Amino acid sequence: MTLQADNISKVYGKNGLAPVSLSVSEKQFLVITGESGCGKSTLLNILTGMLKPDSGSVRIDGKDVYADLTETQRTLLRRDKISYMTQGTTLIPELTVWQNIVCPLELYGKKTNEVAVTALAKRLGIVTVVDSFPSEISGGEYRRVLLARCLLSDAPLLLVDEPTSNLDEESASIVRGILYEEYAKGKGLVIVTHDRALFRYQPDILELTARKDLT
Repeated sequence: MTLQADNISKVYGKNGLAPVSLSVSEKQFLVITGESGCGKSTLLNILTGMLKPDSGSVRIDGKDVYADLTETQRTLLRRDKISYMTQGTTLIPELTVWQNIVCPLELYGKKTNEVAVTALAKRLGIVTVVDSFPSEISGGEYRRVLLARCLLSDAPLLLVDEPTSNLDEESASIVRGILYEEYAKGKGLVIVTHDRALFRYQPDILELTARKDLT
């Protein structure tokens, strides 16, 4: 499976994404870097079918995500082929950590594998907070819950926005290791990060530059 973006760009608020092209497949590890405001998170939103670009196209296995797929089909794309960990605070405050992890799959009608959820929570060091609410956990735990939710879907492509932000070095090291394990299993990874420790895994690197016409 291949996700390909050709010359996509976006003006988004005061910032924006300068024209960029990329291609990522299963068994490929791509790290996206760049200064703040250059459009890294915007790029991930476009690649996942959540934000239509102003120009260019995004294709998955040859199909144009925005021209050929309906909104429902783009939702199914995120269910079956692309799993996305956002940078923002997207956990539902009224749900426990456990409920937040399993909620997306249950909304898609998939049955919860409780053994898999528990194992994933143990790997990420959040098993002791699964009954807590988002307001009751630390910022680092919050990031790891978002990652657990992303990994649970077992999609062939993982798009991850700043997975080690707000983590101490011990927790960050665990997260790096888990991401590399997913890559070693054959997953395709696209990771937006400022964490240069991830570079030791020798990923492909795409460095974005800020749009000069917006500054």
